[in-house]
Amino acid sequence: MPSPNPTPIPSPQSSTPEDPEDVPNRRRIPPLDTPGPAAGQILTLDSSITSQLPPSQSPVVSRRETPPRVNPTSNLVLGYVPSPDRLFEGNDIEKTVWGIEQIRNQEFGEYLGVKANLPNQKVMMAQFQQTLRNIEQETRKRSGIIYIISRVDRLELILVPPVGRPIHYNVPEANRKALEPVVNEFREQITNLAKIGTISYLPSAQQLYQWAIAPLEKDLQNLGIQTLLLSVDPGLRSVPFAALHDGKGFLIQKYSFSLIPSFSLTNREYKTVRDATVLAMGRSEFVDNKPLPSVPIELETISTQWRGQSFLNSTFTIDNLNSQHANKGFRIVHLATHANFTSGQPSNSYIQLWNYKLQLDRMESLNWRNPQVDLLVLSACRTALGDREAELGFGGLAVKSGAKSALGSLWYVDDGGTLGLMSEFYQQLLGGKTKAETLQLTQQAMIARQVRIENQQLVTTAGNLNLPNNIKSQTQDFSHPYYWSSFTLIGNPW
Repeated sequence: MPSPNPTPIPSPQSSTPEDPEDVPNRRRIPPLDTPGPAAGQILTLDSSITSQLPPSQSPVVSRRETPPRVNPTSNLVLGYVPSPDRLFEGNDIEKTVWGIEQIRNQEFGEYLGVKANLPNQKVMMAQFQQTLRNIEQETRKRSGIIYIISRVDRLELILVPPVGRPIHYNVPEANRKALEPVVNEFREQITNLAKIGTISYLPSAQQLYQWAIAPLEKDLQNLGIQTLLLSVDPGLRSVPFAALHDGKGFLIQKYSFSLIPSFSLTNREYKTVRDATVLAMGRSEFVDNKPLPSVPIELETISTQWRGQSFLNSTFTIDNLNSQHANKGFRIVHLATHANFTSGQPSNSYIQLWNYKLQLDRMESLNWRNPQVDLLVLSACRTALGDREAELGFGGLAVKSGAKSALGSLWYVDDGGTLGLMSEFYQQLLGGKTKAETLQLTQQAMIARQVRIENQQLVTTAGNLNLPNNIKSQTQDFSHPYYWSSFTLIGNPW
C-alpha cells in the first residue's frame, strides 16, 4: 500500500515561539481558485469573554489549572459563519479551527436545536488546550482533537494537542473523488455478512488509515497522545474508525477514541463512573421488528455486575424511565432495544420503548442533565450509513440527550456479538478506566478472540456465562470487525 504524500503546514500564529528551522519548510495553503463570497450570519458578542490564558509549554501540568471562563452564548460567537470553502484561506490555523467549530456548531444546531459555548477566537485555543491538560491530570491519559475535513481537491487534517501549536497536513491524494468510493467500499465490506471470516475489508481499511491517520502518526507518538477526539465531515461520521488498519493492526489497537460533533458542543467534565449505578431497560419482543432474544440475559448480566435496576418489556415505559432517573439519579442508562437513526427530520429517528417511540427531537425532555447521566448505551441501534441527517442524529446523540457520552452501534450486530461486547464492556468499566479506554479494551479482547461463544457458553475475560436455549449457541468468535467496530463512543471520551 503506497504511503500518502501529506503536506505539513505548521501554523505561524500560535502561543509558542516559532522555531527558525521551521520557516523554510512552511508552505502557504493556496486559496481556492474560485472562492465564493463570505457566507454569513451576524452574531452577537458576549462581552464577558475578555480574558486569554496562554497554554503552558510544560508537557505535564503539576496542578489543576483553571481554563478561561466563558459564559454561555448563542450557538456561535461574533462574526460571520465562514463558508467551508474559505476556511483554509490564509495561514492562520487557529482561525481555521475556530471556523470549523463554528460550522460544526451551526450544522448540528440547525438539525438538532442544540447550542454550543464557543469562546472568542483569541481565547478558544487556550481554553481547549487547558481542558485537555486538566483532563490529563485527572485521567493520566493524554488526549488530542483531530479535525478531518474533506475538500474537493484534498483531505485536510488538523491535530490540536494539549500543548504547542496545532498541526496541519493536507493529503491531495485523498481528494473527494478518490475518498468517497473507498469509504463506501470500506463500509460495504465490513457490513457484508457473506464476507465475515475474510479480510475483504483490508485494502480499503489500510487506504483510509494511510490518508486520515498516518500523516499524523509521528506527531501522535512524539506527543504521547493516547485518546483521539474525532470531529469529521459529513459522509465520514458513519465510518467505523476503530477498524482502520495500518498494515499491522487496527486503529483501536493503538488509540482509544470518541466521535464528537465539535469540541465546544462536547461536555468536557470528568467524573469516574466506577461508583455509578445503572438503569438497565430493554425490550425483547416486537410486533413489527425482529426479536432480541438476548436482551433478558443482557439486562441480568449488567445488573449483576453493577449496582442498579433492570426493567424488561412491559415495564420499559417512558413514565418508568423518567421516574427511575428522577428519583434515583442513575448515572448510566442502558437501553437494550431497537433504535434507528435515519434520513429526514430528527423526529424520524427514534428509540423503541415498550409502547412508545422516543423520537430524537424529544430526548431533551428526559432532563438527563439533572441529575447528570454520564453514559447512555444503546445496544441495538442502526444508522443509515453515509446519510447526512442520520449521521447528524447519531453523532449528536450525546448532546441532544443531555448525556455526557453515548455508546451506540452504526449497524445492527447479531445477538451473540452484542451480548459478548456488552458483557465485556461493563466488566472492563468496573476497572475505573475512561469510557473510551474501556471500549478500546473490549474491542481488543474481541479481536484477540477472548470474547466468544463456545460449548453453549459466552466466554469473556472475566469468566464464562451459560446461555439459554433461545440464544444461538454454536461456536462463534467475534474477531471480525463486523462484530466490534460498529460500536462507537460519541461525545466525552473520559
